[in-house]
Amino acid sequence: MLARKYNPNQPRVPADNSDGGQWTDGGAGGAGSLGLFQITPRDNTVDGVQVAGEPPSIEEPPEIPLAARKPEERPIEFIRRVIKYLRVVGPMSPAAHSVFEALRQAEGLRGETAAIKSANDPPRTLEELQARAQLPSEPGYEDHHIVGQFAQNRLQFGRVRIDSPENTVRIPVVKHVDINGYYSRANEDYGGLPPRDYLRGKSWDEQMQEGLKILRDKGVLQ
Repeated sequence: MLARKYNPNQPRVPADNSDGGQWTDGGAGGAGSLGLFQITPRDNTVDGVQVAGEPPSIEEPPEIPLAARKPEERPIEFIRRVIKYLRVVGPMSPAAHSVFEALRQAEGLRGETAAIKSANDPPRTLEELQARAQLPSEPGYEDHHIVGQFAQNRLQFGRVRIDSPENTVRIPVVKHVDINGYYSRANEDYGGLPPRDYLRGKSWDEQMQEGLKILRDKGVLQ
């Protein structure tokens, strides 16, 4: 098992202090602090009203996991928890800085850190997503086929069209996981079938329009 380079249970001083970012003995924490990082959470209310889009409460910062695992085993639930936490405290806050610093010091978590960062990308145009897919691979992103690349579609439309620049977009890893899960789950909008099964045998244009709709619904496409 790989050894830790830091103690995840040891709190840190906020980055906006004179000794910000340093590990502390935890003695200064008080009510409203965030445990591991000893950061006072951002006030997410305006005139007593919760800001739209903010989760209703602050949760403890996620524990950085050991990296003693196979490279292909991506801890997606850990990634989701960090993303949720950053949305609460603010992506530019001292607490967020402390999270990324802890991730930086953890061994073998570069892929997870990239996935967390890319999840906050704004929606982009189709042309931007298509052009990015033609570049070398990037940490935190995966290439996605708008018209699915499952076997029947490859037989129906051919490999060249399925893998064409028109049909390939590069999107954040977490959004890609969400979209693949959406295609695989039964959905009442498709007669109780998973969208992937519903689309089998449909025309290219119909599958393309459905694929673009899903990208918009998941906040990837403008």
